[in-house]
Amino acid sequence: MTTYDTHFCLVSAQATPNLLPLLDETWRPNKVVLACSSQMKPAAAALRAVIQTKANGMEVETLDLPNAYDYGALSDAFLSYLAEHESENIALNVTGGTKLMAVAAQEAFRSVGKPVFYVNVETDEVLLIGQQSAGEAIPPLRAKMRVHEMLRAHGYSVTVQESPQITRELRDLTARLVDHVASAGRALGAVNALARTARDEPNLRVELTPAQYDSRALGDILALFAEADLLRQTGQVLQFKDEAARFFVNGGWLEAHVFEALQSLRAQHEGLTDVAMGVRVGFGSQDPRGQNKANAKDKNEIDVAFLYRNTLHLIECKTANLAQGGKGDDTKATEALYKMESLLKLGGLRTRGMVVDYRGQLAQSESDRQRAAEAGIAIAAGAQLKDIKGLISRLWLTAH
Repeated sequence: MTTYDTHFCLVSAQATPNLLPLLDETWRPNKVVLACSSQMKPAAAALRAVIQTKANGMEVETLDLPNAYDYGALSDAFLSYLAEHESENIALNVTGGTKLMAVAAQEAFRSVGKPVFYVNVETDEVLLIGQQSAGEAIPPLRAKMRVHEMLRAHGYSVTVQESPQITRELRDLTARLVDHVASAGRALGAVNALARTARDEPNLRVELTPAQYDSRALGDILALFAEADLLRQTGQVLQFKDEAARFFVNGGWLEAHVFEALQSLRAQHEGLTDVAMGVRVGFGSQDPRGQNKANAKDKNEIDVAFLYRNTLHLIECKTANLAQGGKGDDTKATEALYKMESLLKLGGLRTRGMVVDYRGQLAQSESDRQRAAEAGIAIAAGAQLKDIKGLISRLWLTAH
């Protein structure tokens, strides 16, 4: 198969089609040229950071371009670069950039007999354009990325929580909570409120009201968490073991349940390359190694994220009552959809999202279902959680 020493890439907001050939063992060049307009310099810097950490030793060069919509100036810039590097085995990745930039680059490369290729991001296939493609079979790209690398390639600073240690006792606990999804919702709402209150209290202690103390349903749920050594109840006083335990009780258990389900699916699906939990995404800057700088502010936290065939999938896990009012006239269900819509912008055009709603109110609202459908957001609600692995497999992991 034909390979090239240098890839000439047109930088755009979509990092994946430029990055995948650079990280594929078969296609990986010795050098990459990142051609970018002034507006795309941050995107080029983000790409450079990932390339230098993921493809150690690859030479990275940046070529500043003129106005991205000035065809003549763009053409001159491409032809000048090619004249200076006439002897190089260089190929154009024409997938990125503006349409005008791509046309100008393709014409420049063709005029001097240099190869051009295009990356089909739906299939991870490389398509050679022109006469050089005749009769040549090219296998799909096999680059494997991590969640944090995908996000950093799109210009975000990222902090990934260490993979949680889910013991057999905690797995049993989450399974029992999911099994009782039809009856435990109200009691779990009270548990969430208690856990939120305890977060700001000394020693993570909180006192139950007389009504809460007398509630059999709440007592049964608290007993499950106590059996898992996450909290201790002495009379009307509730004390959480530590902050990690308090977070787990306060809805973190549902994130862990989904995380574990995805981890178990990895053995069945080769394309499922990474699963992460508690991913904090900031909009500040990064240093050249892709690490957060001190001034990078965290703006969003992703409950669970995974990569399947280099497509980012994001999951929000909700144990609260989403029918309750939120800010203004919105319900918490609507707010959850707003957040997921904003998260879908993080990993490029192919990014997919799901809201996992334990109590099922999101799926009950016709307007929220319609909004989710229009935004391409999947909903897993109520009893569907009993087969979350099957639901995710059918929705996202089945070959189309």
